[in-house]
Amino acid sequence: MNAAHVMSLHSLPLSRALNPRSIRSPLAAGLLFTLLLALLGSTGCSTTSGTSAKPTTGDRPLTPERWVRTELYFGAIEIGLWDDFLAKEVTPRFPSGLTVFEARGQWRNKSGEIHRIPTRVLVILHPGSPETNRALEEIRSHFREQFRHESVLRADSPASVAF
Repeated sequence: MNAAHVMSLHSLPLSRALNPRSIRSPLAAGLLFTLLLALLGSTGCSTTSGTSAKPTTGDRPLTPERWVRTELYFGAIEIGLWDDFLAKEVTPRFPSGLTVFEARGQWRNKSGEIHRIPTRVLVILHPGSPETNRALEEIRSHFREQFRHESVLRADSPASVAF
């Protein structure tokens, strides 16, 4: 942008300067846009009390909490047996909620053979505590013992949740 562009923007009446058709330089347009944003940002956008309220849905804050997302991968068993296991072993430990979905997976067993099997993935979101960890490990252990499976994969990752 050269001096002529700056001067031409300053020499226009305000009504013409704000008209997008009168601004021919992209740089001048960018400067005007930045100026307008600065002016808008300094007027009417602050609270009178000096504190900002967190957005809410009814009485619940929308600010996510830091939790843990645990996924347990189970080799598929007959649906009746799975439903029974879920009702007796999982739901009592996590009555607040859980998610299960069907998947297809593969894994290599101890002898090196690759198995492709239907899989059920249990997802539990929790705040993370020794009690939760113990409950998850009990579920894994009971499944391995009850259905003679070699392993139940566990994957933990950080999660941001809001209810």
